[in-house]
Amino acid sequence: KAVVSTQSTGSPEFQSFKSSLTRQRITVEDNSGEGVWTVYDTGPNTVRCPLIMIAPLAGSAQVYYKQVLALSSKGIRVMSVEGPVCWSEGRWCSSFRHLLYHFNLDKVHLFGAGLGGYLAQKFAEITFRSPMVVSLVLCNSFSDTSEYSKGTLPSLFYMMPAFALKRQVLSTFPPVSNNGHVADSIDFMVEQVETMDRSSIASRLVISSTRNYVEPQRLRHLTITLIEGFDNPGVSEKLQDDIQKCYPEAKRAQIKCGGVFPYLAAAHEVNIYILIHLQVFVKTRHSPYQKESEPVVE
Repeated sequence: KAVVSTQSTGSPEFQSFKSSLTRQRITVEDNSGEGVWTVYDTGPNTVRCPLIMIAPLAGSAQVYYKQVLALSSKGIRVMSVEGPVCWSEGRWCSSFRHLLYHFNLDKVHLFGAGLGGYLAQKFAEITFRSPMVVSLVLCNSFSDTSEYSKGTLPSLFYMMPAFALKRQVLSTFPPVSNNGHVADSIDFMVEQVETMDRSSIASRLVISSTRNYVEPQRLRHLTITLIEGFDNPGVSEKLQDDIQKCYPEAKRAQIKCGGVFPYLAAAHEVNIYILIHLQVFVKTRHSPYQKESEPVVE
């Protein structure tokens, strides 16, 4: 009898996620044209300041299924989103702003891992004069793309075939892990990459390899939590140091055995850190909780 990994796309938990939640396809239009977002919206839709989770470079909005299931069960409105094909961060931010307009949201909490965290910061930076972002949770993320821009020229990603783009992404994954949960998380993400289309991978690689950086002075008024893995080869020590210097007042949450994808391999720990982060907004107008489900703050 085959053993199904706890992180596998065939696992009961993931199948529960897919069967219980409707995958919405939302078309939004901005000055650059139309874009289609994939959205999983769960929890009480009366909440006007939800937690929105932005997909990383590798994978879809499904990669946060463990957070979506666990946090929505606490009465939190959680939205996991995956953007349309956007070849620049400015285009992505414009499209994301119109997605929030579609849902009639003017304030949000953002969670992002890797490239998703970088885009969350850029959106907060771009909208800082009329703030739409209340807080950020950044997981194994970065604030500067200079290290990624040293490799393949962004222009080459436009022309690469799908198999070469997938190989480019998979080459950044660690080959093996003795930790079963970490190994399972890598297997899950490999399956995710295999389902991605050429344009989605290429556009995300273009954004991550185009030299740019976040202006942290525009974000320092925000409540920020940095979730970092001790055993994460996907983000260099320099990038971790850089993002810590950007946000010296941020809370730091460290995970010992989460690997590159702690939201899968150490989901329980990540979920606890997210709950702690959101605790300060309980009983405020920026609470992501349904009123009746808010925890008691002592």
